[in-house]
Amino acid sequence: MKFIDGEKLYHAFQSGKIEVLKRKNHLNKINVFPVPDGDTGTNLAYTMNSIVEGSNASSSVSVVSSEMATAAMLGSRGNSGIIFAQFMQGLHDSVKDKHELSLKDFADSIKRGVDYAYKALSHPVEGTMLTVMKSWSESLHSLHGKAANFTELISNSIEAARTSLKETPKKLKVLKDAGVVDAGGQGFVHFIEGFLQFIKSGIKHEEAKTEIIDITKSKGHSFIKYQKLEYRFCTEGVIKNPNISTEEMRSVISSFGDSDIAAGSKDYFKFHVHTNRPQELFYLLKDYGSIAQSKVDDMQKQFEQQFHRRSEIAIVVDSACDLPEIFLDKHQINIVPINMTFGEHHFLDKLTLTPQQFYKMLDSEEITPQTSQPSVKTFEHLYETLLEHYESVISIHISSKLSGTYNAAKLASEKFAKNKIAVIDSKHLSTSFGLIVHYIAEKIEAGKSFDEICKIAEQLSSDTKLLVAVPSLKYMVRSGRVSPLKGFIAKILNLNPIVSLDENGASTLFGKSFSFEANVKKIIELIRKENDIKPVARYAIGHSNNEAEAMKVADRIEKTIGKKISFIYDIAPVIGVHAGAGAISVSYMSS
Repeated sequence: MKFIDGEKLYHAFQSGKIEVLKRKNHLNKINVFPVPDGDTGTNLAYTMNSIVEGSNASSSVSVVSSEMATAAMLGSRGNSGIIFAQFMQGLHDSVKDKHELSLKDFADSIKRGVDYAYKALSHPVEGTMLTVMKSWSESLHSLHGKAANFTELISNSIEAARTSLKETPKKLKVLKDAGVVDAGGQGFVHFIEGFLQFIKSGIKHEEAKTEIIDITKSKGHSFIKYQKLEYRFCTEGVIKNPNISTEEMRSVISSFGDSDIAAGSKDYFKFHVHTNRPQELFYLLKDYGSIAQSKVDDMQKQFEQQFHRRSEIAIVVDSACDLPEIFLDKHQINIVPINMTFGEHHFLDKLTLTPQQFYKMLDSEEITPQTSQPSVKTFEHLYETLLEHYESVISIHISSKLSGTYNAAKLASEKFAKNKIAVIDSKHLSTSFGLIVHYIAEKIEAGKSFDEICKIAEQLSSDTKLLVAVPSLKYMVRSGRVSPLKGFIAKILNLNPIVSLDENGASTLFGKSFSFEANVKKIIELIRKENDIKPVARYAIGHSNNEAEAMKVADRIEKTIGKKISFIYDIAPVIGVHAGAGAISVSYMSS
């Protein structure tokens, strides 16, 4: 084979992707740089799969490489994934006018890809995937004039990549200390190996027949000691129609943390950065273009779950669960964010938009924000990752009467073995949802079995109540939860509603008064009566940008029933869309 056309390039790439997928778990295990969050294999496999799914086996190299470059940029994940995506962009720019590639064309395209990958980083680090890429490229250039065909060229040049990989611990102390090679570099070598398999045989590999090389679940690995990461969140996004340059974008994101990467074209940017302030970053970036995609991974939690998990059962919730971070961290609870669209901007509830930012936008923007459940793929990806480290997963979600999130999680769980994932409809939201999750987390910590936890979870919804005092029906009308006519009548009569949930988890009007304060009094009196009949075991207060009032209500309830509050929390923006600013919720669980 002296020339590669677009179809051969596509299938060679598919073969390379499969080799990475087969070794995904091992790559995760040896991932210690830039942070030991154990997801390099997952991110590389995800990125390469996005490239394959987003392109077609056309005869033209130009067409295939263009589709691959776009799919790579939009579908890349993690540090290694975005570096690989930028590599693909450079490859395409080198061959965009070609129908097929000669040996020299191929060597030139790889060199261009490596150049692009280096330029995407503010501070390229040697001893990583970049170094392995560069070593392979240099070998291709020195050998392409001597090789008779592609099989000979890649077979001989791959040795340079393997040698470079073995030497990565000499360049990075963190690798030497852990006794491993760079995970991204190892993944790239596997990619070349798979690429070569197709070049040699011409056999198209089927992903369905791919056997993942498994690794034994472990509570920890001896080469990884517990550590507090300097930057907690791996933050990524796509900005469409940017109004600043790549250099300006890189300068902006680099000021928020490290491991910053900015790549793209005049039509869109893809960025990556490790930061502690993802919400501030996205709020700033909305002024530089349209936020088309956003992703935030909690690297501290990923690290702890892979190397220092605290139980054999993982907990998954969605962002409609209002529970303070201290509880989420203590019990290693995973949150799947609900999507929020504010005009042309895409946000992830809580992760890329704080309640304070949300209410500021809600009052200043004429457009009503829209919410949508996480995708089935999002849940599949999380479940697959968790089951690499846990024996089972309890996945608890916002009432199915209020959102499609439960159904998405249920569909995703069907991909996995029975008795591995339990998807539970909490029939609640906000702080009542949070009380349920906190109780379950405590029972898991106490050593309850998977089956016992499932039974407990199913029973909790009826023992938990939620009452919300809403200052105005304005936002419920605006979001479509209440008809304009009902909202108009309530405004004319100066009525303030108390909203609750029925036994099926559907919203219902519990009561109404002529003032917000009267509703708060009604709620406190109701809790007093309930406590006299059956003691309140725990309670929580939620508020929408109204902490001062929430604290006053908490004090009044404590004096009324003689029990301290579990927590006070600023409710999620996806709930604030309907409640509006100023709302106060009281949730309680009977003993």
